[in-house]
Amino acid sequence: MGRTLLAPDDDDRARRPHRSGAPLPFEGRTRAARADQTTVRQTNLGVVLRRIAAAGSCSRAEVAAATGLTRGTVSSLVNELVELELVRETGETAAPRGVGRPGQTLELADVLVGVGLEVNVDYVAVSLEDLTGAVRHEHRAYGDNRGSAPGPVLDRLGAAARDALAVAAREELRPIGVSVAVPGLVEEGSGTVVLAPNLGWHGVPVARELERRLGLPVHVENESNLAALAEHWTGAAVGIDDFVCVFGEVGVGSGVVLGGRLFRGTHGFGGEFGHVSVDPAGHPCACGSRGCVETLVGQESIARAAGVTVAAGRTRSVTDELVRRADDGDPAVLAALHDAGHWLGVALASTFNLLDLEAVVLGGCFGPLAPWLVEPVRETLTERSLAARSGSFTVLPSAFGDDAAVRGAAAISLRRVLDAPWVVAPAARESRSGSHATTGRRGRGREVAIGRR
Repeated sequence: MGRTLLAPDDDDRARRPHRSGAPLPFEGRTRAARADQTTVRQTNLGVVLRRIAAAGSCSRAEVAAATGLTRGTVSSLVNELVELELVRETGETAAPRGVGRPGQTLELADVLVGVGLEVNVDYVAVSLEDLTGAVRHEHRAYGDNRGSAPGPVLDRLGAAARDALAVAAREELRPIGVSVAVPGLVEEGSGTVVLAPNLGWHGVPVARELERRLGLPVHVENESNLAALAEHWTGAAVGIDDFVCVFGEVGVGSGVVLGGRLFRGTHGFGGEFGHVSVDPAGHPCACGSRGCVETLVGQESIARAAGVTVAAGRTRSVTDELVRRADDGDPAVLAALHDAGHWLGVALASTFNLLDLEAVVLGGCFGPLAPWLVEPVRETLTERSLAARSGSFTVLPSAFGDDAAVRGAAAISLRRVLDAPWVVAPAARESRSGSHATTGRRGRGREVAIGRR
């Protein structure tokens, strides 16, 4: 059980020396106490919100019992969370523990949404996800982005984002952040794509360009990192703290989670799994090397090996066609998928030996293709990895398939809210119709509960 966080009292603080060695003056003590009280309240606000998220639904009394905070403190904090439209009362009552009146049941509100964008080699995508994990809007438009300069691609992505924001406005949702997933190396501070070899992008200021188009701050992140975070938060890797999410599209990347944290490396470029060379005499890769993993297991590489035509400017998913033919038992497709699983296993064996991982999640196009990839990946890992052979490991299909990156992009803003709910501006209720924050439920999409364990 947790404990109540209490601010130090003024007398105690007055007795403590500050940097000069003398006690704080009265005015300084008062300011410090106020600052401490604000920090404690903010911390407790996050504790209460995350407890409600983890429980799914609960009463104030249950939150108090689980956190160690007093009922009065919990009630005050819940009232603030309701005002921020982060929590609502459902109108249902929960039976009291022991003596007392039944309490109103609380749950996460569905008013705040994260805006997730994704640009990839053969599509742009957008997803709106609310704090409960429901997808409120999603759209994907296929097209070959390799033959286009960055500007027109970002124009299409910006138009998709504006359409999603219009949906949010119609449904009286409150966008809390915009994040975009890209298939390349990202300079985190500036949101610049340093290199996206399969797109042919070098030094493209994606954040600045999208901010100019949308008039909103934009966060840019590598697609595989976002896919890994989505799987860790609410997908296939919930409760797994050491794993790699291999994300396949035309290119191949990975997000590595170690000790429950995303591994970025010195320059933020960690996880470039697709450019591990497994065949020094193999095919040339867009990165300038030869025999990289993605030349053998990328979506188009699998399609070519299976005899599936990859048309430029296509309007539908190559993965869907591979799944359809595999379901029909097409021998060429089944053989191509088995080979892809083998080469994935070869590259993953070194990853497992280096990092002693617990699991691999097959994401992106590998998610829908997992029924035919899991077994050859598992067999090759067992044959080639001492770590895998000596310990236990699991090969898991993605919970989100090729939507994992855009879902992670939408969810990352929402996770920040769970960590720091005080950053949310109070709702402008006078401009909204009805009182959605406290009772009732809007139209809901597909649900994946954020923070629920």
